[in-house]
Amino acid sequence: MAERAVFLDRDNTIIANDGYLGDPAQVKLLPGAAAAIASLRRLGYRIVVVSNQSGVARGMFDEAAVESVNQEMIRQLKEQAGAHVDASYYCPYHPDAVVAEYKLDHEWRKPRPGMLKAAREDFNLDLSQCWMIGDQPRDVAAGASVGCRTILLSDPEKQMEGNDNVPAITPNFIVRSLADAARIIVREGNSPNRDPAPVPLIPGDAPVSSEDIATKTASNTTGTALPPDADTLASAIAVKLTQRDAESIKPVLEDILQQLRSAHRKSDMAEFSLSLLLATIIQAIVVLCLVVGAWDGLTAIHVVATARNPYWWNYRILYQLTALEWMAGGLILQVMVVALLLRHRNKQ
Repeated sequence: MAERAVFLDRDNTIIANDGYLGDPAQVKLLPGAAAAIASLRRLGYRIVVVSNQSGVARGMFDEAAVESVNQEMIRQLKEQAGAHVDASYYCPYHPDAVVAEYKLDHEWRKPRPGMLKAAREDFNLDLSQCWMIGDQPRDVAAGASVGCRTILLSDPEKQMEGNDNVPAITPNFIVRSLADAARIIVREGNSPNRDPAPVPLIPGDAPVSSEDIATKTASNTTGTALPPDADTLASAIAVKLTQRDAESIKPVLEDILQQLRSAHRKSDMAEFSLSLLLATIIQAIVVLCLVVGAWDGLTAIHVVATARNPYWWNYRILYQLTALEWMAGGLILQVMVVALLLRHRNKQ
């Protein structure tokens, strides 16, 4: 039986990269990418990364560096959300290469679909049931050419790469992030393939018009940021599903819900710090010192001369000194409290 997959571009789809990346130490996952990939994998999709890496052809780094970056990306995905990547393909070739052995207009270089076809053979994929997600028109063109449904990640604040050799193919959906793309696949996964016709995901979202990709990139998206309420998101997805679909992807919805609730818990804990905890404890001790010091001070006042207490003056001085010690200790601790509160504020 044929399987299905989600093909993902690497740079600015899974990891942040505004240039050519050959240093694994600079690998940084985009927000929500790990959770999105983990959810899609649990839905039954193979996760296949397909990326152009012309930095090799340009002599900026070698293939070993590309492999190192990919392995670090895979490590971080697994560490953050247990996300699994089934395979990672890349094309080191470029027709204008500086390195002679890589000077080739290779079939694997997007917008050509060579990497997708290779994955089809390796994993027995039904490409008509697969998705292609990327941040450039060449990603959309590669996926559409073999019948995949396509999602373009578009950030209006970033300029897309221009390439006259890439056909202007309208993607099925345009969203801002991989997390938004995962929401669409959760909803549309069991629906038959159809011509590109972007529609809103959550009731109230405005649909994207069928204009040229360059125009839509600058002004429109079909996806919006994840709602702040995890239960609202789950409800919005659920209302679009048939009963059969709801049962089949119930584990995925639960996973998304868990990820969002975890994010909220982390947000709620943002105000907590060890400095704040210590400041609270020490402030309680300060209050205790002041109370004990005041008690000893009052005791010293009430010490008077009596026939049974010929050393009353010594006792009074002793109580007064003790009161001063408690007061001085409380003052020192109060200074520590102020310092800890300042440290906590500076970390926010």
